[in-house]
Amino acid sequence: MQIQTLTFEQLVGAAAIILLMIGTYNTIMSAIRTHREEQKRKSAPVTTLEEQVKGHEAMLKRDNDRLKELEDGNRIIMRAMMALLSHDINGNSAEKLKQSLEEIQKYLIDK
Repeated sequence: MQIQTLTFEQLVGAAAIILLMIGTYNTIMSAIRTHREEQKRKSAPVTTLEEQVKGHEAMLKRDNDRLKELEDGNRIIMRAMMALLSHDINGNSAEKLKQSLEEIQKYLIDK
């Protein structure tokens, strides 16, 4: 068969076969790539798990520190409220108010 005698349908058919071969190649290579990635993931689950545990430990430590700080702040607020209530009820707890003010100032400065 000579190139001059090729019809349009034969050229379209040849192009379709070439595209089919390229599509098949891409599908096979994609499957091979996915299989290799899966094998890599399966071969090193311990390191990934260890990294996740370390990350979770760091997050828990940060959360624990933050909660302790909030608890300390709440305690100081409660002391100040108690001093205000005591002053409001008794009218003579100015010393407790001064002490609460000093505790709040110290907390805010040290924070």
